Amino acid sequence: MRLYGVGVGPGDPELITLKALKVIKDSDVVVVPYTSSMLTYNAIKDYLKDKEVIRFNLPIRRNREDYKKLSDQISSYDKVAYVTLGDPAFYSSFYRLAEFLEPYEVVPGVTSFSWCSAFHKIPIVLGRENVLISTEYPPTRVDKVIVMKREEKMGTYCGNSYFTVSILKKQLRVLER
Repeated sequence: MRLYGVGVGPGDPELITLKALKVIKDSDVVVVPYTSSMLTYNAIKDYLKDKEVIRFNLPIRRNREDYKKLSDQISSYDKVAYVTLGDPAFYSSFYRLAEFLEPYEVVPGVTSFSWCSAFHKIPIVLGRENVLISTEYPPTRVDKVIVMKREEKMGTYCGNSYFTVSILKKQLRVLER
C-alpha cells in the first residue's frame, strides 16, 4: 500500500498540478476530507469519473483514533490519494493520517497565499526581503521557521527550528482592506 498526500490548490481546478492529476487518476481510491462547502471535492470532481471515493468527515483537530480508523479502512488498497486543499504541508490533516501508514509520498499543491499573491499581483518577497507567514498579527508565537539560503549556507541552519522574518507592508495593506 502506498499513500499519497495530494495538494489540489486553493479550489480552482485549473490550478491543480499535473503530478496531482496523475496520482489521482492512477489511485485505486481517493479520500476527500468532507466539509460543508465541499470545496476540495468540487475542485477535483471532474477527475473522479469511475473512481472510488471515500468522503471522510475529518476536521484537522480530530483525535488519533479517528485517523487510525481511516488508516485501517484504506490499508487494503494498493494506491490511495488523500486530497487536501492547498498544500499538504499547510494546515492539512494528511500528516496525522500518514503517521499510521508507510510508505507515503507528498505531492505539493498551490497554496492559498501563493494564489492570493498572484491574484492581487503583489509579490510575496523580493531580493533580500524576508517573509513570515503567520496565522496571527502581530505574530507573537512562532512554532516553525523556514530559512531559505544558498546551498553553501544551509549547514548553518540545519537542525534548528527558527525563522528570520519580516512582513511585506504592501501585502498587509491589501489584507487590511
